[in-house]
Amino acid sequence: MLAATAGQGLLKTFAASLFALVAGLATVGHATDGGRSFATETLRRDEVAREPRAIPDLAVRGASGQVTALQQMLAADGRVQIVDFIYTRCQTVCTSLGSIYQQLQQQLLEQGLEEQIGLLSISFDTTSDDTAALQAYTARMRMAPRAWRVVALAVPVDRQRLLDAFGIMVVPAPLGEFEHNAALHVVTADGRLVRIIDIQSPAEAIAVARGLARATGQ
Repeated sequence: MLAATAGQGLLKTFAASLFALVAGLATVGHATDGGRSFATETLRRDEVAREPRAIPDLAVRGASGQVTALQQMLAADGRVQIVDFIYTRCQTVCTSLGSIYQQLQQQLLEQGLEEQIGLLSISFDTTSDDTAALQAYTARMRMAPRAWRVVALAVPVDRQRLLDAFGIMVVPAPLGEFEHNAALHVVTADGRLVRIIDIQSPAEAIAVARGLARATGQ
């Protein structure tokens, strides 16, 4: 009975996160000419699935303050990564993404998949997301170091190149906030974006990442 109640609680939390996320993304859709943007997004996802693309090798800074090249970090880690884009001050889309990533982290740890699959959140806010902000976000999200980590772009001029590579649209909002779209991006250890999966399908993201890990002998 207790297990069933806990399971229902997780489902309610997950459902609430998805509802909030969809509401936030509706704002982005309106700001970016909804229908046309949706068609472009669908086309982009299909293109990536057919022909995985190399992601740009840009400098990122971790919560420890260490700056490293993104490609080098991925190669040294060696796992398939599920990547999302956030900024730590966000109270809308990113909050929902954080909740969904907490659920993903729990699944990875419970299924013993953290040696094959990692979760990576990348902040595009090069102004506010310094080392202290990343550390606070790590604590707030209760990240398990081996399963999930957060980094921020280290060089502001690199932001648009990274966002374009992943198809992330960022729209300035009042009070220095941002509205942005969201997806689960599956990236290999050799720095290739191989799939873009809807945020409402986290189980699919894990399945794809697990399949890639098996194919590479992880």
